Amino acid sequence: MSDLFRKILCCLLLMCAATAQASISKIDEPVTLQLNQSFQIAIPGVCSTVLKDQFNLVELRINGVLTQLKPLDCNPDPAINKLSFFLPEQDGSNTAAQREALMGSPWRELKNNFRRDLPFSVSFSFNNGAGNSVLATGTFRYQILQPAYIVVGFGFIFAVAYALLRLGRESGLLRDTGTAAIAKRSYSLARVQMAWWFFIVFASYVWLWIVGEGIPDISTQALGLMGIGSATYLTAAGVDSSKQNQFGESKGFFDDIMSDAQGLALYRFQLLVFNILFGVLFFVYVIQHVSMPDFDGSILTLLGMSSGTYAGFKIPEQVPKPSDASASSGTVIVTSTSSVSSNGSSTTTT
Repeated sequence: MSDLFRKILCCLLLMCAATAQASISKIDEPVTLQLNQSFQIAIPGVCSTVLKDQFNLVELRINGVLTQLKPLDCNPDPAINKLSFFLPEQDGSNTAAQREALMGSPWRELKNNFRRDLPFSVSFSFNNGAGNSVLATGTFRYQILQPAYIVVGFGFIFAVAYALLRLGRESGLLRDTGTAAIAKRSYSLARVQMAWWFFIVFASYVWLWIVGEGIPDISTQALGLMGIGSATYLTAAGVDSSKQNQFGESKGFFDDIMSDAQGLALYRFQLLVFNILFGVLFFVYVIQHVSMPDFDGSILTLLGMSSGTYAGFKIPEQVPKPSDASASSGTVIVTSTSSVSSNGSSTTTT
């Protein structure tokens, strides 16, 4: 009975505090906020009014957004009490709203060295439906990007981009099969599409790791886009193998991926444009919102239709014939004829 009386008394005290503006603690100095670290909010007398079994009723709002953070402890300092919180990694889909409130669009804070000042408020939610009582307000100073994560993450992205460009130009990574030297073979649109979506999803994933400092989730849309690229390449490779296609020498990157034996092909141009468009939109969304986009299903259908059209045209498609130089390197048939001169000697010509 005494415990119930104590809880009722605490609620009455907080309700009285809610009606008095002077009771709200206003913190002048910004509170430093970092991922995977604890932080404390100083609120006079909070340890005596909010019991440990009532910590789940404390609400922390950052930039106007209600977070999932709850107090872990209360430091009963004689001068001023402090509620202790812990900010975990922001890498899960269940913290999307909280992550958005913390990070916003990180590149907009470049002029502030990727640092944001965010208003916060701590309130107590009465379990009897009497509303909320604001206990304290102030400002968080949050460092969005850490230098170590920037160096490691962007170093990894640039290394993979350089490897794709270098190997794509000097090896058969992005090229068709053929009798010409590897560095002179024509580029394959299906292989380029597969490499494009691989890099987009990879770079997006690393960026989410840089910002969230944890293991991010991969959206089903990202898996679907990579799956479309892989399926397109497998289909095109199967068609080329069944027709025993032998491609000629390269005429240039864009000429190779947009042309067949008849010249520029509309179905190739369509596939290229859609891949570039949605790839750029995908990456820009990840940078701005610090999460992978949830594209409408019709976008995946559109890319799937474009890839299917490309694969369908591969069946009757004719490939460019090898150049004369390549043909001249084949087997040379030598014929000889003999003639008899007037003096009886024999002469042979080839």
